[in-house]
Amino acid sequence: MYFLDQRFLMITTIILMLLGILFQVSIGIIYQRLIQATDTVLGADSNLLKQCKFKFVQAYQLNGGVSNISVFVDKFLNRLRFGGMSIGFIRQLSKQLVMAGVLVAGFGVCKGIIDGVRLSSLLPFYIIVLFGMYLFFSISSIVDAPARRKVLKVNLTDYLENHIAERLNRGMEIKERLQEEDKKSASPRTESKMGGFSKEDALELEELLRSFMA
Repeated sequence: MYFLDQRFLMITTIILMLLGILFQVSIGIIYQRLIQATDTVLGADSNLLKQCKFKFVQAYQLNGGVSNISVFVDKFLNRLRFGGMSIGFIRQLSKQLVMAGVLVAGFGVCKGIIDGVRLSSLLPFYIIVLFGMYLFFSISSIVDAPARRKVLKVNLTDYLENHIAERLNRGMEIKERLQEEDKKSASPRTESKMGGFSKEDALELEELLRSFMA
């Protein structure tokens, strides 16, 4: 039957291993783009930072703060999807495709031996598998997904702790002071200072808090 033909099995092996290698390359590209987007605060225009900032502000407002930002970042990264798949799933799929290629190649060799094919005709299977495995492991070591994920986590944690959480804390503190003053004073508001901040400063910071949700 055609689907058992040696050439078909060889082509299938090549396709499976190439797909596995391409998925590894895609992981490297995804992580590199995310890291570049989070290297500086100027990267705040990236979709990743917008999503992260939005979810962080939501969690902050619902819980009155975020006690462990590192855990929050871990959960956020675990929920990231690209083409409907998480990076962890893409890594596993990459490995499974390569292993499927090895399995098909082994089946092709076994079938060739059973059919009495000469050893020289089976060498392409060995060459494809060895070269494919070499490429896969070489690219995997270059991509180094765990190390890149760690860099991305550090960048996001730093962004949230030093640029978002600090502003939220300051803004919420001034907002509470404004509310306390409103309760104490029944007369129209006059320009006054509260803890070193004017009401204009406080209103400006409240506007900043609302802008976090944009």
